Amino acid sequence: MNYPIVFYPKVIAHFCCQYSLVIKEENQVTLPPNGKEKSQVSKPIVVLSVEWFGLIWLLWLAGVIGLPLLAVSWGWSGIELLLLVAAYSCLMAASYTYLFGYRNQLLSQYQLQSNEHRKPEVYSNSLPQKTLINSEMRCKLLANLMKNRVNPIGRSSARQGVSEKEFMQDLQRYFPTVMQGLEFKIPRSKKCYSADFIILHHSSGIGIDVEVDEPYAGISKKPTHCWDDDSDYRRNQLFNEWSWIVVRFTEKQVVQAPLSCCKFIAQVIWEVTGERSYLELLESQPDLLPVKPWTIKEARQMAKQKYRQSYLLEQKNHK
Repeated sequence: MNYPIVFYPKVIAHFCCQYSLVIKEENQVTLPPNGKEKSQVSKPIVVLSVEWFGLIWLLWLAGVIGLPLLAVSWGWSGIELLLLVAAYSCLMAASYTYLFGYRNQLLSQYQLQSNEHRKPEVYSNSLPQKTLINSEMRCKLLANLMKNRVNPIGRSSARQGVSEKEFMQDLQRYFPTVMQGLEFKIPRSKKCYSADFIILHHSSGIGIDVEVDEPYAGISKKPTHCWDDDSDYRRNQLFNEWSWIVVRFTEKQVVQAPLSCCKFIAQVIWEVTGERSYLELLESQPDLLPVKPWTIKEARQMAKQKYRQSYLLEQKNHK
């Protein structure tokens, strides 16, 4: 999966499967007979962060120091002591290898699961046509489904990304309902999630959470939004449960091709609601080029190479 990434709520994915979007010359939408819903979303896969694997080496170090002390107190010989330390080291190395391999297997399943559920199915024009509904009716049906969409509780105090101010101006040109920096309460927690931007489509009731992902923090240089860390996946899943579509761009895409990002959002609105008014304003813009997600290791390397500065300075010079 490459950026831009879209995660659709289960209720919207099922709706798009049942009321398949087939645009005809008269801008009608076709409902194929006996439309089947997609299968239920699989149980979320939790992938252990690589940072936790450092605990294994701490345990090994503690054992290498502690076991010899015990062996000496028991009166073991030097050879017996070496054999004990060697056996313990082999055990810890085998544990690390097994857990790391199992983690990679879970990561592959997580990537596959994300691909399977990131986009609603769109039927082709070759399917049998039985019931036709126009875009207005489609929006009314969606609005009824979106009545339970969770709303933000207020403004967020989270720090804005350096690229978000410029992107907000571009979003406002095409999506008048866009809002920035709103806060969502996390159930059973004192913490909140902050949305970079939210876009509301009033006639259908759908809401889009637009996120701008940087590979590392500007001050601390700590890796962020890494593919082998599942913190974003848990956040995406919660927003989907709240009936929000999640769209993720990279910071570089937002800086270098903001109007192409806007076009991508307009395409998402069209695919779900059938409304083309936003897309018609942006059809002349080029499609957004895909960007490969990064791992924790790659993000650290990016920080060393000052990767973000390469395009942020370019943005500053064009002002």
